[in-house]
Amino acid sequence: MKPIPELPDDSALPALAAIRSAGLSTTFPALGLDNQPVQFLMRRYHPGSRAAIEVRVGPRRFALKACAEDPTPEAELHQALAAAGLAGDSVPRVPPLLAWDRDLRVLVIGWLEGPSAAELIRAGQGRRAGELVASWLQCATSLSVRLGSPLGVERVLLRARRRPAVIGAADPTLGSVATALVARLARTQPVEGSPHLLNGGFYADHVLDLGDGPGVIDWGRFGQGPLELDAGIFLASIGRFALRPETPTGEVRRTEQALLAGTSGLLDQRAMIWHRAAELLRCAKREVTSNHDDRMARAHALLGEAARLDDETG
Repeated sequence: MKPIPELPDDSALPALAAIRSAGLSTTFPALGLDNQPVQFLMRRYHPGSRAAIEVRVGPRRFALKACAEDPTPEAELHQALAAAGLAGDSVPRVPPLLAWDRDLRVLVIGWLEGPSAAELIRAGQGRRAGELVASWLQCATSLSVRLGSPLGVERVLLRARRRPAVIGAADPTLGSVATALVARLARTQPVEGSPHLLNGGFYADHVLDLGDGPGVIDWGRFGQGPLELDAGIFLASIGRFALRPETPTGEVRRTEQALLAGTSGLLDQRAMIWHRAAELLRCAKREVTSNHDDRMARAHALLGEAARLDDETG
């Protein structure tokens, strides 16, 4: 992550041009920055789609999320979560919405400080990571927020069916494996329970340890669906860590064990395994389109694990 002296020139992200032209203080006077020096640090950038930028102004830190699409749904979600008591000082917690502009398609979101579940696993604290995730899922069962589009088996399968073609373009053999996996997923669809608010991008990087409990960030993919979907996404995301040499031996397994212990009786194990297998397919697609030297070996391992898991649901 490096400081960027100028924000990217991206016509699809009008907020960046506005801030370059008028400055952050003028664009968002409600932040009370008083024309103080501002440091921008790019966290994630997808040209023509979105940018996530860390902003530092003196001791203050917050996130700037510039979007190509209307951010109103995400802004309304943050407002609803704040009304539910999740944007204050207690835990579990989500970052507060500090400001937003529909015309500029941008959100300004408060900063939560703490190591991510991914960082905990790399530091040999997998059990703590799993406990935090379990704590959030327990909280999600009682949330009354009903915003968001349906997320569930039907949508997961729709997306899964697009992935073998991408994987097969990189490696025909892997493409055949992916096609067979999609067919098995279609045959072994789980029965879905009651819908709940889902993060939808519940990766290990998006769960933070705030000291006294979990914080969950990045709500751009939120929706309504079974909690097993978010749990499966998280478990698939840490499955990628197991392939990395810097991951301490056994920490991914300890994370999984703590998550399962903390959600005993809450989650349908078969449905969670199914969603985990489907998400591993997405992870494999990301690997084959990455620039990792061992991307094909990683993709093969992920698809193999997905097939093994899906066999358990059959």
